[in-house]
Amino acid sequence: MAALNVSLSSAMRTGLLGPFAVGTSRHVIGRTLGNVNKATLVDRKNASCIWVFGTTEFHFANDILTLIHCDSDDLFDGGPSMKIDPWKLRLHMPLAELKSILNGNDIGYNGCDDPHVVDCTVRLSSGFTLGFVLDDSAGLGPTGLRSWSIQSCGEQSDARERRSHGL
Repeated sequence: MAALNVSLSSAMRTGLLGPFAVGTSRHVIGRTLGNVNKATLVDRKNASCIWVFGTTEFHFANDILTLIHCDSDDLFDGGPSMKIDPWKLRLHMPLAELKSILNGNDIGYNGCDDPHVVDCTVRLSSGFTLGFVLDDSAGLGPTGLRSWSIQSCGEQSDARERRSHGL
C-alpha cells in the first residue's frame, strides 16, 4: 500500500487531514491507512479507542473519529502509511513566527492573547489547533510549538462530516 500524502497547510485551512474529517468512521481510516502502530482501548462500553500512526493519534468514540492529535517530539510522523507535509511548521517554532505566517497567508486565528500564561492554544476556524509552551520555566518543556490537533468546530465541522459521509 502506498503512503497517503497529507498536508498540514491544507489541514489548517479545511480541518481535513487528507481525506479524514472529524466524523469519519474507523473502518474508512483503517481501510485507507492499514495497520496501526498502536491501539489503545479507552472505554469498552462506548467503544472508544485511540489508533496511532507514527506519532499521530486518531481518537474514536463509537467507531467515529472525534480528534486527530499529535504532541510528540516528532510532530509530523504519520508512520509508514501516512506522510505528513509540515508546510512551514516545526517543533518549538516561536508563537510570533506562527502568527506572522498565518497573517501572511490570510488564515484567521484566535487564542494566545494573554502574555501571562505558561501555555496556550491557537485556534483556526477550520477546527485546527496548535499548542504552544510560552514559559520554559513552567516545567512543560522548551518554548514554542508542541502540538497540533483537528477537532470539531461547530457548524463548519458538521457540514464537513455530512460531506465526508455523502449526505
